[in-house]
Amino acid sequence: MLILPWSLSESSAGLGWLPYTLPDVYGIVMFVLAPLGPALAAITVTAVIEGRSGVRRLLGRIKRWRVGLRWYVIALFGFLFAYIAGYVAVLGADPLTALFDNWPLFFTVFLPLVVLGIFIPSIGEEPGWRGFALPRLQERYGPVWGSLILGTLVGLYHTPAFFTPFLGPITISEFVMFQLTAIAATFIYTWVFNGSGGNLLIVILLHAAGNAASGLLTGVFADLPYGGWAATIIDGGALNVIVFSTIAVLLIVLTGGRLSYRAEEQKDP
Repeated sequence: MLILPWSLSESSAGLGWLPYTLPDVYGIVMFVLAPLGPALAAITVTAVIEGRSGVRRLLGRIKRWRVGLRWYVIALFGFLFAYIAGYVAVLGADPLTALFDNWPLFFTVFLPLVVLGIFIPSIGEEPGWRGFALPRLQERYGPVWGSLILGTLVGLYHTPAFFTPFLGPITISEFVMFQLTAIAATFIYTWVFNGSGGNLLIVILLHAAGNAASGLLTGVFADLPYGGWAATIIDGGALNVIVFSTIAVLLIVLTGGRLSYRAEEQKDP
């Protein structure tokens, strides 16, 4: 919400709904600071209800680096492979050819974006989403309904940014596609978080790598020739919804609706 005053103002990138202006530097600074909101909220509420020991346990989840290698592989490459699979399903071999021709971008674009994404926005968001909210939602509503609720909140949280040049402007249909993608992706986050024993470091990496994959592939696939129904699915955002929803349904079915949730593993040591 820190970016909302800029979005609604008469500033150069604002909507002009409120009669004041703010310098563009405010919007840039707030865009950097805004992702800290979920973490700061989680730390504040945890401090109130559990004290310093609760905050230490919450933040201690980030230091749990000892987890199976497969979870690092899934976190780093999971979304990348999912995006690629979706494009290949729609466009055939062209995306693979484009990736092969631009393979150095994996090192010059993808990996640097992962490192950057760890700090902006992942480390500021995940302590709130997965560190604080998800364990409580799962305990009360179970992993499926808990993920559905959290995914809806995560999607709505990004709404103010769509009124800025950073993530917007977007149409109503594009916003709906984003919201549905956020909900579907949350089931994947839940499965990774639960499967890795409530590990925050892994979901921080997953978040950063997911954003990096989107940034990489958007550039690599920008010049691919496609039109008709493919353009409708890809440019309208429906492809992401289809891909992530398919993965989410498979995870729900294959885990019997548990998404690898084990209540005892959500307890902090």
